[in-house]
Amino acid sequence: MAYEIKNGQGTAFKNDKYENGGNQPYARGKFKTPDGKEYDITLWIPKSDKVKVFNLTIQEPYQGVQGSTTQVSQNTPQGEGDNLPF
Repeated sequence: MAYEIKNGQGTAFKNDKYENGGNQPYARGKFKTPDGKEYDITLWIPKSDKVKVFNLTIQEPYQGVQGSTTQVSQNTPQGEGDNLPF
């Protein structure tokens, strides 16, 4: 049985690609609102050594580019079928 996040809770895991001072988040994960809507979360460590906090980013889940195929019309005028001059 897979782990399921309960409403009003979230989980973040340390990012394996994190490098101190780099441009990757320290941790990333998922969060569910009390009404069940899911969000992506990221935890960032500020570049300043004086501040001892995490910065948190919450955003809509990444959907990617889905169904972005280009449709080409197959309609040809009558009488022009295969006898094109080129």
